Parts: sequence; structure tokens; C-alpha cells
Amino acid sequence: MGTRCIGVTLVECLVVMALIAICAGLALPAWRDALRAQQVRAAGEALEDGLRQARLHALRRGSFVRMCPGGEAGDCRRAGRWEQGWVLLGEPVAGSGEAPVLGVGPAWPGVRIDGDAALAQGAGFDAGGWPRRPGGALLMGRWRVCPQGGGAGREFVMSAAGRLRSAAVDCPPPH
Repeated sequence: MGTRCIGVTLVECLVVMALIAICAGLALPAWRDALRAQQVRAAGEALEDGLRQARLHALRRGSFVRMCPGGEAGDCRRAGRWEQGWVLLGEPVAGSGEAPVLGVGPAWPGVRIDGDAALAQGAGFDAGGWPRRPGGALLMGRWRVCPQGGGAGREFVMSAAGRLRSAAVDCPPPH
């Protein structure tokens, strides 16, 4: 009686490896799109959360609170871009002139967050929770949260009452 070896041949192993490579190649674009969509969703939720925090701090403190883009602690004059993060600043403390930092938002690599001209330097809420500019003028505006290379994104619109609504948008690739 002869002995028989149990195992796989080199050809069988190569066929299985080729099938795995084909399946991975087909799944990769869908996985990348899902990852981009999740980044956009998370950045949008963080932006909404930051605005809610700013409004809540204004109501609790009974004073103006500002949300500035760029994450530069203590100064809204050197505002950066919204995807670099943001900082929540209270009214400057009497005597020192320094604004207390009430919160800091995360940076979002791979995501582009564009605010319209009204929001380029930030958003603020007065003591009653109404969106205002530092001089007291009414503030309304919109943010667009997009993947870095373009594609499906979200647009957030802040009304004169401070309410946010969002909708899906198609983001063009950057120039």
C-alpha cells in the first residue's frame, strides 16, 4: 500500500492567493469611500457639538462666548481653518484682558471645513444664546464639511435663532 501526501499544490495556493487579491482589489474603493464618509460625519458632529457647547457656555455664564477656527488658544485674530480645530473663548477677564479658554475642538486631517464669509473669523453667542458677531450684529452662516479630495459631504446652516440644520452636498475637488 502506497503512502499519500495530504496538502495543497503550488498551483492551488497561487489560485487562492489570486482570488484573495481580486476580492481585496474590488473591496478597497468601497472601504475607502466608507472611511471618507465616516470622517466627514465625525467632523460634522464635532462641529455641531462645538457650537452647542459655545451656546451653552454663553447661556450659563451670561456673557458672550466665541468659537474661533484654527485651535489657536486665546486669540481669534489669528484664526486659521476650521479643520485645524477650534477654540471656545469667553469674555476677557477684567484687568488682564485675557479671554478664558472654555473648550478646544479637535483637528480633522483628511477633511476640509469651509465657512462662508460671515464665519471666516468664527461664530459667537450672546448671553441669551443668540448667534452674534462680537459687535452685536446678527450672525447667520453655513459650513461645508467635505473630504479632502472632494465627494459626498455635509452642509451645516446656522439660522438667526442659532439652530443648525444639515444636508448632504456634493463637494467639488479642490483647485
